[in-house]
Amino acid sequence: MKSKLLLLLIAAATLCGCGPLREKTTSYTYVNATDKTIVVTLYDQNFYEDDEWLYSVNPDAKEVFSFVIPPREQYTRTLPRMTVLDFADPFEDMPEAMCITVSNGEKMQSYLHPHGLFYPYGKYELLKNTNKVAHLQWVFDDKFMNGGRPVPVYD
Repeated sequence: MKSKLLLLLIAAATLCGCGPLREKTTSYTYVNATDKTIVVTLYDQNFYEDDEWLYSVNPDAKEVFSFVIPPREQYTRTLPRMTVLDFADPFEDMPEAMCITVSNGEKMQSYLHPHGLFYPYGKYELLKNTNKVAHLQWVFDDKFMNGGRPVPVYD
């Protein structure tokens, strides 16, 4: 009898839209604090050739996802509801993405792990974190872009 009652309660909670306690929507806002357009692109493999001193463009790298942020504007990306302890990594919903680049037309940052680009320069600013939602922000400024390499010239 107790097991039937428990199953009935679980079914009722599911029908009412109650989900796992650790389910949370995560939003990331990227702010362009520069005077140049920022382009963020994710690729299925390294953007550069394997030789780390050559830095030529890898012709096999295919774009997985991209977004553009005009000067002094922002772009917000909301990840689907995921079961997580705290909040999801910025591009966790794109497992095929293996590399990320951030370019302002003159300089480019590139890292092999899409979420790894942001960690060496500090962390996202946490704007809100509740049981149901997390909202984080990253500001692209001139200091961030000056740490990059010149944008490669395509043949």
